[in-house]
Amino acid sequence: MNMKKLFGLTLMVLFTLSMAIGQIQAQEVETQIVFRIDFLSPNTSAARNQWSILMENSLPKVGIGINFHESTGWGNIAPRTWSYPFIDYDYIPTYAGGGYDILFVGWSWPLDLNLQSLYETDAITPNGDNHYQYSNPTYDALLELYMAELDTTARISLAHQLQAILMEDQPSIPIVYPRSLFGFKEGITGIDTLLIASGGQRGENWDDPDDHIIKYAVPADLKEYNTYVQESFYDGQWMQMVYGALVQRAADSHVWESQVAKNFTVSEVINDKINVTVNLDPDIKFSDGSVVLPEDVKYSYELHMTPAVGSSNYGTLTKWFPTNASIEIIDPSAGGQIVFHFNSVFNLWESILGLSAIVDKSTIEPLISAYGYAIFNEVPFTGNVGDALVTSCGPFMMESYDSVNSIVKLVPNPYWQDSISSGGVAPLLSEFYLTYVSGKDTAVAELITGTVDILDAQYFPGIDDFTPAGIEGILVKDPSHQEMSVNMKHPIIGTGELTPLGTPLAAKYLRKAISHACPREIIVDQILEGLGVPATTAIPDSVVGYDNSLEPYFYDLDLAISYVEDAGYTVLVTHFPTETGITALVFLSFLGLAALEALRRFRKK
Repeated sequence: MNMKKLFGLTLMVLFTLSMAIGQIQAQEVETQIVFRIDFLSPNTSAARNQWSILMENSLPKVGIGINFHESTGWGNIAPRTWSYPFIDYDYIPTYAGGGYDILFVGWSWPLDLNLQSLYETDAITPNGDNHYQYSNPTYDALLELYMAELDTTARISLAHQLQAILMEDQPSIPIVYPRSLFGFKEGITGIDTLLIASGGQRGENWDDPDDHIIKYAVPADLKEYNTYVQESFYDGQWMQMVYGALVQRAADSHVWESQVAKNFTVSEVINDKINVTVNLDPDIKFSDGSVVLPEDVKYSYELHMTPAVGSSNYGTLTKWFPTNASIEIIDPSAGGQIVFHFNSVFNLWESILGLSAIVDKSTIEPLISAYGYAIFNEVPFTGNVGDALVTSCGPFMMESYDSVNSIVKLVPNPYWQDSISSGGVAPLLSEFYLTYVSGKDTAVAELITGTVDILDAQYFPGIDDFTPAGIEGILVKDPSHQEMSVNMKHPIIGTGELTPLGTPLAAKYLRKAISHACPREIIVDQILEGLGVPATTAIPDSVVGYDNSLEPYFYDLDLAISYVEDAGYTVLVTHFPTETGITALVFLSFLGLAALEALRRFRKK
């Protein structure tokens, strides 16, 4: 390249840079604050702390100032929200009055979409969990239909309508749907990732074609010995593969399908109650070869409803079945019939059929008579309990339980094969291990070396941990969401009475403005490092009934400002340079212009 061309190229680059920097400088703005609110956030999540501060910096750009941001513990948040004492006010007031304006919070959900006691008028705190104090008669009417709808397809249609209303009204401004990151050995097949993340996996579908053995690492000790004392997610992983239930979630669709049951039907509503009739599969057997009888099913539920057992399912089951007579055996034989008499209408009745694992009454009842309920706290294969409480009618059975090293070994239930003709699936694995491994780094190292095949998401690995050949990181939908809860009694962003228009519509415009000022993509990409997706409504995209046609409110500060102005405010946006006088940037721009003139003259010569 000759000197003329080199000089010309240098000057052109200099001019381009100077003009680009000048454009950046021209984009510096100052937005007039038209009203102020207060933020309340828990200090328990580093990521949530970051995006609440991000919103604290974003909202002033659309004219909404943050007066105060209290980041604190749950003990200080509860009295301002769902546990407000209702002494000075008969509603949850603003933050200045002892309540809240906007709360940053996250919620976990089951896979079934249970919307009861959350957004309806009758559930406004203290009568329910509606700390938003949201009230919409149209929503209330649809929810009443939803909670009484027993048909799955019709119920999902109503769920979509309810989500559309919540997305329009924005009492909860959704931020992100988190993703869990699991580590897997490459080549493992048959795993429904959402079911493994929610503890409802169908292990009979799993396989490692190399050796038909899978070892699953978890970051906590295993110390819950049977289904009746289980509360830990980790212990629940082996129990889900061992214990059979009347129904289990189907892979892929996640709807309920028969397992121990051959079929099941729900009655029409009779006197505000429903009955569910279950016919058992006559081919289902426990792992000791004995046939599963209706009395085993009834007894399994009764144990959960016995206070001395201490089951975490006690409250749920006794709500629907106030006495043991609520579960009635019609035909006691193998393949017999049972009727569940619900105390009232419950639209998610299938979940109750999936709530209790089935155990063998003939072995457990005599043990309780002889040794009492202490057997529920004994390690399997020890003491008085032996293997009675882990005798399986599911696809796997327990072969050993190492309580010292927290290792559980499962093998196929040999009698599960008898159910194949009735629609069951023969386990593909010959062995399954659930094992405690201390620390993320150790667990990742063992995954790389092949000592374990699955690394649980609760190690909180990063995507970079799974770059070596032979392993992969899999993002899994998490049944949860993160949101900004809005106090719908706030006179500006809730009721709108103190806006220039003085209307609820004005308040809704402001909530939409806040939603459009939320940089969800930045939160996902930079704060969560890709472990999430932008949220649409305050209903996770993992639940059965989520409307996947919805799109998030996109980040657009100009649109957000227009919504603030629709509420009656005048938002003044002033463009200004970052510095005054002849700054280095201005000088650089002048230099670029001079360079072009010099080049023009240079070319004339």
